[in-house]
Amino acid sequence: MTFFRNKRIATFLLSALILASTASVRGSLAEGNTPEPSPTPPEPTAQTELESASKGDSQSCAAFAAELLRYEEGVLSGTSRDGEKNKYQIVDDSFLAAGRAVSTALSLDLTEWAQSLEPFEPTVYDSYAQRAAAFQELALRVNEAIQLGSAEAMSVLSRDLRGIGVPLYANGQQNLQLGWRECAALYYAFGSDMNAAVAKAAAPKRLGDVFVGITLNWPDPAFDEIASAGTREQLMEARFALTYLLTVYNDVGSVGPVEQYTYPADYLKTVAHPLPGGTIKNGWYDPRSRHTRLHMGTDILARKHTPILSATDGVVLYIGYMPIPGNFVIIRDPSGYEYHYYHMFELSTFVKEGQHVKQGQQIGRVGSTGNSAAYHLHVGVISPDDRYLNPYDLFVQAGIGPIQQDGTP
Repeated sequence: MTFFRNKRIATFLLSALILASTASVRGSLAEGNTPEPSPTPPEPTAQTELESASKGDSQSCAAFAAELLRYEEGVLSGTSRDGEKNKYQIVDDSFLAAGRAVSTALSLDLTEWAQSLEPFEPTVYDSYAQRAAAFQELALRVNEAIQLGSAEAMSVLSRDLRGIGVPLYANGQQNLQLGWRECAALYYAFGSDMNAAVAKAAAPKRLGDVFVGITLNWPDPAFDEIASAGTREQLMEARFALTYLLTVYNDVGSVGPVEQYTYPADYLKTVAHPLPGGTIKNGWYDPRSRHTRLHMGTDILARKHTPILSATDGVVLYIGYMPIPGNFVIIRDPSGYEYHYYHMFELSTFVKEGQHVKQGQQIGRVGSTGNSAAYHLHVGVISPDDRYLNPYDLFVQAGIGPIQQDGTP
């Protein structure tokens, strides 16, 4: 009888508490006060679990902290607290773990390496060439980390998919190799965060279905794909830097000889003047920015707002603004040559990215934005193998003028 009497008393007290709580909430709502939502507890990490374990928290333990650490490194696809999962979830988690394994391998401590660069001017291309040996060392470390991360990723995927009876097929091998120029260009754009961009591009991708089999597609990403892991500005900075380094410097970082490029005769028939009547002069390799870089194009003087025409057929790759080129449009023609049009008056509204344009179509207006002291159009040309070419030579060989002869003031 005592048990039932105590139970009735407990039930009464609990009901009273519930009624009081309900009345309190109703009162708050009537007064226009919204109850504060309960905070969502943060996701546990290896660090927080270790701290809790060291304080004797019974809800956490060092064993789970060690498990989380292995999870964060990509060694484990899930943790013991994740519960039951179907095949699709296991495959998804396994590929996420493989990506974490690559990221962990590329989490290199660059502190001492970066200190070895000093003194260093991070905005000057020549600073990177002068330290070509250091960037070659970085390239070797990054390439080795990619291979180690890929091997660990393959181990994780093989174990997990074998455990659920899903066939795994390999589509090629990880073959991403960076040289000193690629590492220098990525460091120019990303700084010490460059390895995160590499890891994102190098992570294994999947093809297929769990009931048929999964194909492991090791990417061999182009440089642009790595650079695309950051902001739009970082992508452009990395592209410009790499093309400049490939054009000006040889394998050991010395300035290479200036060579004249001969364009195919059939190709010359596909090119027209972007500013008809404008005099084309040879400014190739002229010093710029207080002798910290060389000029990679041809300048054509023209009046403000003069229509700029596309010199070729092509596809608009980029429209944007950066401090040196100002407002620009970049077009790639059917032969793989890129045409860069700089210092436009405004961001072009005449064309859109991805749009196909015809030779002679207006793509912008002459301006003096960016690093410019007069109204003019800077034309740059990049070859299919990512090197700047002298547009002056192009126009001379194509018989396009008027041409300002070398040595003419």
